[in-house]
Amino acid sequence: MIIVFDLEFTTWDGAQDRGWSGPGEFREIVQIGALRLDASTLAVEGEFDRLVRPARNPRLSPFFQQLTGISQADVDTHGVPFLTALDEFIDFCDNNYVLSYGNDMVVVGENLVLQIPDDQTPQRGLPPFLNIRPYVNRLLPATRGESAGRLSHAAGLTTTVDREHNALADCHSIAETLRHLRELGHPLIDV
Repeated sequence: MIIVFDLEFTTWDGAQDRGWSGPGEFREIVQIGALRLDASTLAVEGEFDRLVRPARNPRLSPFFQQLTGISQADVDTHGVPFLTALDEFIDFCDNNYVLSYGNDMVVVGENLVLQIPDDQTPQRGLPPFLNIRPYVNRLLPATRGESAGRLSHAAGLTTTVDREHNALADCHSIAETLRHLRELGHPLIDV
């Protein structure tokens, strides 16, 4: 099995350009999405989708809500503490390689510091992560500069993905792109 994952995290208008350096701008995870893929066919074998209640910035910015379609009410009603979501995600991964289109694992590391109390730790160790962005961009140059949710569009695929900046939808875009690369004769990096 291979896991493809993506995150949505707190943001504000201009935060990405500032590198989240404005006062109180922490990249707190709000959504974890993941797909469990069969390693030989890349068929979806399972889905994971969790909302997380941010600890330092519990009020989502209007910019974030507009960008992701995740409302404050969604997080207030369905969100869980980060450690709960992380433990569930680690269980879903079951020590399989976890692929992301970008350095999402760095944001997970930041949230280990930002959102977990000092006296608590995840129940299991983190799985092995791999950033596939350089690999995908090298093989499909049209994907350079695109977000995970736009990968399949940039690759020229007829896609089922209809929403960008939703972690689970972005995972489907990544998976479609990986299947396309496989059809073109490009194997996944040895994982």
